[in-house]
Amino acid sequence: MEEKKRLRNRKIVVRDFFGDGDHLYEDQLGWTKREKREARSLVSKEIFEYEVVTVGLNLAFYYVDNDTFYGIHTESLPIEVKVLPRDTPDSPYINSQCKGDTHARGEVVFSCRDSKELWDGVKIDDKTLEEVLNRSLIITLN
Repeated sequence: MEEKKRLRNRKIVVRDFFGDGDHLYEDQLGWTKREKREARSLVSKEIFEYEVVTVGLNLAFYYVDNDTFYGIHTESLPIEVKVLPRDTPDSPYINSQCKGDTHARGEVVFSCRDSKELWDGVKIDDKTLEEVLNRSLIITLN
């Protein structure tokens, strides 16, 4: 009964994000349970440092507040944070408009030589990386 009530009270962030009637909800934003478990933390900075800095994974995410896909590509230097292209802009569903490939070319919004500079260095629309990731759907982490 509680689960049904919780699901009924979910806040829609983007209607039809995944398809007709398949919305993106506020509780889907930010780090997933899997990433929290892997990093053994609930602290966003610690999860980021584990996944991106320590493990060296690339991160792609959709920031709902400005309707933009971003990628952090850690495989080469300089490390780049860039706007990812919408591969299929004609799709009516935002989820299918970007593959989340951080190798894709895009406008570079931040670059650095040391991944430890990312957390404090990246600003998107004058927001910290923590604020942005909390309002983003993690698309890929690989």
